Amino acid sequence: MKKIISLILALMLLASLSVTVFAAEETGSITINGVSDTTTYEIYKLLDLESYDVAQGAYSYKANAAWATFFATDEAKAYMATDADGYVTWATTEDDDTKAAFAKMALAYAKANGIAPVKSSRNAGEFVITENAGKFSDLELGYYLVDSTMGALCGLTTTNPDASINAKNGIPTIDKQVNEDSTTQWGAINTADIGQTVEYRVTINVHAGAENYVLHDVMDAGLTYKEITKIEHVVPGTGSHDAAANMYEVKTGANVTDGCTFEIFFSKEFCDEMETNDKIIVYYTAVLNKDAVIAGTGNVNNAWLTFGEGGKSNEDAVTTYTFGIDLVKTDSANKLLDGAEFKIYDAATGGNEIPVVQVLDENGDPALTADGYHLYRKAAAGETGATVIVVRGKVRVNGLDNGTYYLEETAAPDGYNKLSARQKFIISDGNLDAVFNGDVYSTGSGVHVVNKTGSMLPETGGMGTVLFITFGTIVVLGAGVLLVTKKRMSMIKD
Repeated sequence: MKKIISLILALMLLASLSVTVFAAEETGSITINGVSDTTTYEIYKLLDLESYDVAQGAYSYKANAAWATFFATDEAKAYMATDADGYVTWATTEDDDTKAAFAKMALAYAKANGIAPVKSSRNAGEFVITENAGKFSDLELGYYLVDSTMGALCGLTTTNPDASINAKNGIPTIDKQVNEDSTTQWGAINTADIGQTVEYRVTINVHAGAENYVLHDVMDAGLTYKEITKIEHVVPGTGSHDAAANMYEVKTGANVTDGCTFEIFFSKEFCDEMETNDKIIVYYTAVLNKDAVIAGTGNVNNAWLTFGEGGKSNEDAVTTYTFGIDLVKTDSANKLLDGAEFKIYDAATGGNEIPVVQVLDENGDPALTADGYHLYRKAAAGETGATVIVVRGKVRVNGLDNGTYYLEETAAPDGYNKLSARQKFIISDGNLDAVFNGDVYSTGSGVHVVNKTGSMLPETGGMGTVLFITFGTIVVLGAGVLLVTKKRMSMIKD
């Protein structure tokens, strides 16, 4: 009898080595590596684990009671199959993107049907963080979905009895650029003139589990948002396609409550299309307006992405610069002259006029610069251009792009010659400011236009004029005397 009992015990021990059957009270744990104390983690038990063999990689699962209806849906069956005995197995590929799609679908079902997580880091003591790892303990053995506020997928794992996973939700990043129209290149800065339309693009680098993506954009006062021109979904190695209008919603004005200029809310359907390494590229435009900052810090456009439940990407900004010139009018001795009138063109002859308007203050009077000179700026859309009139020898013109320009003098100061040809000046990444030492203009600064006196003849009342009149009088008198003398001699002969 003892030998029989020993044999039975040996057989039982052998069986225990091949298949692990756990007692009802056996529990496990899930450790998540790479956690953040600002992120919330929750776990859902999708499947009950009846038995497992680690060596053979054999696991027997059945749907958890709370999820039985979910696994009976056609959507779930596309990922996990349930046989006649109720055992559940993975029915498709098990790559990260497929798991992400399944996890997002399962989470959406849980929220729509009121399925609560079995444990949450929101609850004291349920999730213990040590350094950069967090642990859920005292879990019934099973197949769990781990969710985080960073996105829909953190991990799918089995407690057998202890599991360790890495947080798989990468933080999406953005890259913002602006187009320089003179070169058609995209970069961090560009230059423009007031009234010009500026093109922007934001590239969103996507991670699996994309959820609740919202693009936020803030423009300085010198920029006026115009429109979204295109949104692309780029799939590496495959190409890109434009997102349909129903895949996103743009909010502006009173519909935006956080101080943004506009926000783009991407639909759940659009986010569900996203896989790791996909990109979303948003193209949009703004107009540089009359309130633009001249040179200095420029006109900034900043953007960022929010995602998941309170997650935020990096912020990225670009800057648009515009510039000003001091137009200085003097005689050949550098004495400031009033009254000259100018127009600005983009060519030495012909070409297009660059329209400018005079800036007025709140009372409708001419606005003045800090040093007391009249102020003009590039005209915005819909404004009619005006002639630049130089008062007190200098005038300021703001809001011009980099480039080559030409001044045409349409009227010269009284008594001075008007320029016979347009005068060129070039703006290159900076203002053309005039420099004065006291009241004396320093040549070589600003845009300097010299007029010469309009009369090369002696002035009225000068010595040359007196001599000319005297000489003329003598000639006339001499001619009269000669005529009278000839007449008398002719009478004597007769």
